[in-house]
Amino acid sequence: MKTLNILLALIIALSPVMMSAQEENEYQRPPKAIENLILAPATPMVKISPSMDCFAILSYTDIPTIEEQAMDELRLAGIRVLASTNGPKVKTKIKKISIKYLPTVKTTNLQGDVKGFPENVNILDATWSPDGSKMVAFVESTDGIRLWSVNAATLEAKELNHTPINMFFSSRTCSWAPDGKSIAAAFIPSERGGEPTRESFKITPVIQSSEGVSNPAPTYQDLLTDKFTEKQFDYYATSKLGKIDINSGNIEYIGNSAIYSRVNYSPDGRYIMVQRISTPYSYVVPYTFFPTTTEVIALDSRKTTHIYMKPLTVNEFISNNSTSPYPREFGWRSDKPATLYWIEPLDGGNGRVKIEYRDRIMTMDEPFEKSSELAKTQYRFSDIFWGNSANAFIVMYDYATRTKKCIRFSPETGEELGTIYNTSRENLYADKGRIVMTTNHFGRSVVLSDDNFKSIYFSGNGYSPKGAYPFIDRYELKTGKNTRIWNSEDPYYEKPAEYINLAKGIFITTCESNTECPNYYLRNLKKKSKIQLTQFEDPYPEMKGVTMQVVEYTRKDGVKLSGTLYLPAGYKKENGRLPVLMWAYPSEYKDKNNAGQRSDAPNQFIRYTRLSPVLFVAAGYAVLNNASFPIIGEGDKEPNDTYIQQLVDNAAAAIDKLVDMGIADRDKIAVGGHSYGAFMTANLLANCDLFAAGIARSGAYNRTLTPFGFQNEMRTLWEAPEVYLEMSPFMKAPQLKTPILLIHGLADNNTGTFTMQSERLYTALKGNGGIVKLVLLPYESHGYVARESILHQAAETYNWLFKHVSNR
Repeated sequence: MKTLNILLALIIALSPVMMSAQEENEYQRPPKAIENLILAPATPMVKISPSMDCFAILSYTDIPTIEEQAMDELRLAGIRVLASTNGPKVKTKIKKISIKYLPTVKTTNLQGDVKGFPENVNILDATWSPDGSKMVAFVESTDGIRLWSVNAATLEAKELNHTPINMFFSSRTCSWAPDGKSIAAAFIPSERGGEPTRESFKITPVIQSSEGVSNPAPTYQDLLTDKFTEKQFDYYATSKLGKIDINSGNIEYIGNSAIYSRVNYSPDGRYIMVQRISTPYSYVVPYTFFPTTTEVIALDSRKTTHIYMKPLTVNEFISNNSTSPYPREFGWRSDKPATLYWIEPLDGGNGRVKIEYRDRIMTMDEPFEKSSELAKTQYRFSDIFWGNSANAFIVMYDYATRTKKCIRFSPETGEELGTIYNTSRENLYADKGRIVMTTNHFGRSVVLSDDNFKSIYFSGNGYSPKGAYPFIDRYELKTGKNTRIWNSEDPYYEKPAEYINLAKGIFITTCESNTECPNYYLRNLKKKSKIQLTQFEDPYPEMKGVTMQVVEYTRKDGVKLSGTLYLPAGYKKENGRLPVLMWAYPSEYKDKNNAGQRSDAPNQFIRYTRLSPVLFVAAGYAVLNNASFPIIGEGDKEPNDTYIQQLVDNAAAAIDKLVDMGIADRDKIAVGGHSYGAFMTANLLANCDLFAAGIARSGAYNRTLTPFGFQNEMRTLWEAPEVYLEMSPFMKAPQLKTPILLIHGLADNNTGTFTMQSERLYTALKGNGGIVKLVLLPYESHGYVARESILHQAAETYNWLFKHVSNR
C-alpha cells in the first residue's frame, strides 16, 4: 500500500507536465537529468598535421538554436544551401582552434590557442596544408564564407581575401596545391548581380512526359521543379575558379564562370582537374545526374583539355550491384605526377546482367590525348589504393553473393599479382581491415610499405565473439602470412588514428574504457611507451555508476543475437524489475551464421549522444541498445520474404532474455527506432503484443510509396506486391492498437522517408481508433539538430514512456 501511495503521488505530481505537453504547442523540456546530458559540451575534434609533429584541437558546438535552424534555406537539385552564405547549413561550428606539439618533438614554436579570429567565430571546417605548416579555415559570416589562414608556428589567423567562396557543393570545390602555397577554389562571381525573383517568371504548367522507356527511380527530394528553380540553381551554383595565394591572399582567376562541382590539383601541382555541370537539367533526379564535363586545365599555359562529358542520366538500374552507365569516379593517380584514372562499366551499369567482368579501370597520362585500359574487375569496383608503379590494390564487391574481394596488380604491366582476400561482406570475424596508407612526396595518400612491397599493413575493427578489439597487422605479399603487431586489450577500446612510423612501432591512437572518456595517445611499441596527448574530461560526471554489459541470447531458430544493456547507477536486482526501452535497426543477411556475429565494442566509453536512447537510463529505465534484429534469407530466399516473422522472433528472444535475467518487467517494455528502425517499430506493434508502447522517429510506413525498392529490397512493388503490402504497417492500421509516438522532421530530405509517411500513418491509426501521437519538428530534416527540437523530442519520449510503460 505504501508503494502504491508513493506511485499515485508521483503520477499526480507529474500529471500537469504531461497535460501541458498535450495541450500546449510550445517547445517542452525533458527532466533535468536528461536535459543536462543532451546539453553536455561536445568533446573536441583532433586533426593531426601531415608533418606528424603537431596536431590541432578543434573545439566546437553542434546544437544550434531553432532560430539558426530556421534560416532561409534553398532546396535545389538535391542540395540545401543558405541563400545568405551560398553554403550549407551545418550544425557543427568550430569555435576555437588550438595547436599542440607531440612531446617527442623539440620546437621553439608557440603552442596554444590560435589568435586573430573574430569574436564568436563560426568555422565550418579547417584543413592542414600538405606540409603541415598552415591550416585553412572556412569562416562563415552573415553574408558569406571566406578563407582564413592559420600559421601553425605563430598561432596567428588572418583573412586571406574578403571575396567569399562558393560552397554550394561544400568543400569539393577547394583543393590545396601540393606545395602548400596556394589553394584552388570556387569563388562567388563579382558580376553575378541580384538573385532571381519568382515575380520575374511567368506562371506556367509544369509538364513531364515519358516516351515508353523504363525509368525506375528512387523517391528523391529537393529537386528542381520549374524554370524559376532552374535559374536559382544557376545563380547559386555558378562560381569563378581562382587560385588564392596562402601568404598574400591574392587571387588569380582561371577561365570563365561556370557551375564547378569539383576542383582537384594534380599531385605535381601543374594541372587542375575540374568538373562542371551544364544543361539540360531534370526535375526527377538530383544534380549528380545532370550533364557533367570533366576537364584538365594546365596552369602554365591555361590550356583546357576536354576529357569526357557525361550526358543527362534519368534512367537507372534498380539493383545494389548497379551503377551509372557512364564513366565515373574521375581522379588523379596519387603515385604519379599527373595521370588521370576513372572507372567504366562493362555491363552498361546493370548489375543484374551476367558478365565476366563488371568494370574496368582506365588511365590517361599527360598530355591527356589517349586513354588506355589498366585493369578489369570481376565484381563491381569499390576502391583502389595506389602504391607505386608496380603495386596497387583494387577492392570490389558483389552484393548478390555478399562477396568482398581485394586483388593486387601492377599498374605498370596490368598483371594481376594475386588475391589479398576474398570473403563475405557479412562475415565480420573474417574482415581483414583496411590497407594502411601514408603520405608520399606529392602529399597524396599511398599504400604504406617500409620494405619495397614485400609487405603491407592492415588495420581494422577486430570483430570477434568477444566484441571489437582494433588491430594492426603486417601482411607478407608473397606468402600471405599475417602477423599481428598490435591490438587493443582489456579493459580498453583503443584504435589507431595516425601512423607515424610503423617500422619503428610509432603511431597515435584514441583510447577509452567504460569509465574513461576518449583521449589521444602516442604509442611506441619498441619502447613499450604510451604518452597521453590530450586531456579531454568526462562530459557526463553525474552518470558515474551507470553500467554497460553485452547480453547474448538465441532466437528460437538458433540464430545468435546480442544487445548492449545499460542499467541505472546503483541498480541491483533486489531493487526489483525495471521498465525497459529497446532500440534497434534491422539488417539483412544471406547467412545465419554471419547474422549472429557481434559488432559491439564492450570496452567503449558510455556516450549519451544528443539523440541516443541511452539517455533514458538517467530516468530509471533499463535500455537495450543496438539489439540484434537480423533478417535472413538464405539460398534463393530473399530476407524480406519472412520479414515479419523474423522481426517478432528477434523481439521475443530479447524480451525473454531480459525477463530471465530478472531485469525486465514483461509488461513494461517499449520498443523504438529511427528511420528503418521506426519502420521496424511500427511493424512490431502491428504484428505482436509484446510491447507496451513504441517510439518511431522519421520512418516510412507505406511501402507502396517507395515502389522501386527500399533499404536493400531490390524487387519492385509489381514484382513482389505481397512483400510490399505485408511489410507496410500502414496497411495494418486497424490492428495496430499499441500506443505509438510518431516523430518526424518537417523538412526530411531522406530518400523514401517523406514527412507525409508519418502524417498518413497518424491519420490511418486515428481513424481506426489507435492510440497515437504525432510530433512534427519544424525545419528539421531526417536527423534533428536544433536545441529546442532535440529537447522537445526527448520530453515527448519521456512523457510517452511514463504514461504507457512505467505507469502502464
